[in-house]
Amino acid sequence: MNIQKKGILFSLGLSIGMMGIALGIEKFHWPKSLLYAFMGLVPMTWGYFVFKKISQPLSQLLEGIRIFSSGHFDYPIEFNSKNEIGELSRAVAHLAEELTHANKTIDLLSKEKEHLKVVENELEEKKEYYHRLFEYSNDAVFIYDFEGRILEVNAKACQMLGYTRKELLRIPFLELQTEEELEKCKAAIRTGTKTGSIRYESVFRRKDGQTIDVEISSSIVEIKKGIMQSIVSNITERKEMERSLRESEEKFRTFMETASDLMYITDANGILTYVNDAMVHTLGFTKEELIGMPFQDLLYKESIESSKALRQEWLELGEDVHPLILESKNRRKIYGEMKAVAIYDTQGKFQGIRGVFRDMTERRKIEQSQRLAELGQLAADMAHEVNNHIMIIQTRGKIAQLRKPDDPEWKNDLEIILNQCAQTQDIVKRLLLFSKPSRGEFKEVNIHDVLNLVIGLVEEQFRHHHVHIEKHFHPRLPFIQADEKQMQEVFINLLRNAYEAMPEGGVITIRTLPRRDEIHIHVTDTGCGISENDLKQIFNPFFTTKENGTGLGLSVCYGIIKAHKGDLRYTSKLGEGTTATVILPVKAG
Repeated sequence: MNIQKKGILFSLGLSIGMMGIALGIEKFHWPKSLLYAFMGLVPMTWGYFVFKKISQPLSQLLEGIRIFSSGHFDYPIEFNSKNEIGELSRAVAHLAEELTHANKTIDLLSKEKEHLKVVENELEEKKEYYHRLFEYSNDAVFIYDFEGRILEVNAKACQMLGYTRKELLRIPFLELQTEEELEKCKAAIRTGTKTGSIRYESVFRRKDGQTIDVEISSSIVEIKKGIMQSIVSNITERKEMERSLRESEEKFRTFMETASDLMYITDANGILTYVNDAMVHTLGFTKEELIGMPFQDLLYKESIESSKALRQEWLELGEDVHPLILESKNRRKIYGEMKAVAIYDTQGKFQGIRGVFRDMTERRKIEQSQRLAELGQLAADMAHEVNNHIMIIQTRGKIAQLRKPDDPEWKNDLEIILNQCAQTQDIVKRLLLFSKPSRGEFKEVNIHDVLNLVIGLVEEQFRHHHVHIEKHFHPRLPFIQADEKQMQEVFINLLRNAYEAMPEGGVITIRTLPRRDEIHIHVTDTGCGISENDLKQIFNPFFTTKENGTGLGLSVCYGIIKAHKGDLRYTSKLGEGTTATVILPVKAG
């Protein structure tokens, strides 16, 4: 039965029911009234049932369909009845769910499509970006398989090697390199296939036959198995610069190593990091001993304080030249001029000092010899003139002494005059010896015999003033080639100086020792000592601290020892005593 018919019946039943009820009320008779009422209620009840079960659900279904048609699929539809309307309601509700799900799916697909479009655009941009990177790279790029077949190259590769792209795609990657580099390249590719990447240097040959130095950075391409990418940089200019730098460094190193000047470099703490051969030879240290040594340890004690001020000056003012004294391994003074400059890094941080020391010792000796020669000539001239006058005074004094032999006062005055003349003659003699030292007669000499002779001459006088002499002679001291008389004069002077340094008495110790091809004679006293300032000047002519001294004794001694190719050194401490050391070669002088 269709819906329309059910609606008509519902209306008809409702009308009949209402009429029956009305008739029963109008003509009330109990049995009949009940019958009429029942007859009226039945159609009404059936009509209500039809309305409740058919019309209402149908109206709800129609309302739901209308709402669904506007696109709102979340409207609730009740489908409690099990008749056709209930089935239809369930079908419509299921359809609404399907449409809701379909709408959501469509929305998701729409959003996904938009996202895919964005991703596609980004991929296109990246593709264009990487294509530009590949094509316009400053380095050549090669894509090839593990067999070396080139699959792709960029424009820079063509420009670098002088080939077209098609030509390069027909040439194996290995054949681009020179024969000398081929094995190294094969080994590099094998390593790269195992480790994933490799960097090495090689030499490529251009189409025109020229060779170029290159640096190759290879890596496996992940997008496809068995594919490698090599980025090739032209390093020919860098290699040329490196070769030029190496040549310059070699020239500089050769210059440094063959230079006669002493050259060195220190770090920021003053520790030597480089020394040249001249520094090794002059100072007597090995290069290993010098590297790591503080430069200050090479300075003579006089120069240590001044070097600190110089270092500050070098830092503030830069390069400058200053006199300086170094000390060799065997304690020899080396006079010279130091030229140094501070070293800074690119950030302006102090890194150290680079210095050049010019050994002026020989020049100083020559200059000193020239000065001594001039002084000697002056002394000789003075001695000659003074000696003439002394001879006249001495002669006249002796004549005057004969005229009044019985006048004691007259005689005493003349003796004083004659004694002064004798002392003056002694000074003149020393001046002449200083100005024109004798060449000497060299022969084999036992220095112990010389010392024993000299000790015998002075020992009695020294003992009288409580000065005792102790001898410590080496039993196997070798003989030397020397002038015996000059040696006697030297040791008389040294012993007399030691004696005069101990007016209250003391001990003079004489010790002899063999040292390789030399002998050393040490004369040590227990006197007052010599100040550091005086010690620097004791060999200077006419320098003296004695009231009646001439200042020529040690100068003459120094000259004699130097003429024997030896050396004379003094060490002293105030209040403790002094040691004079004579060094003489065993061979002929």
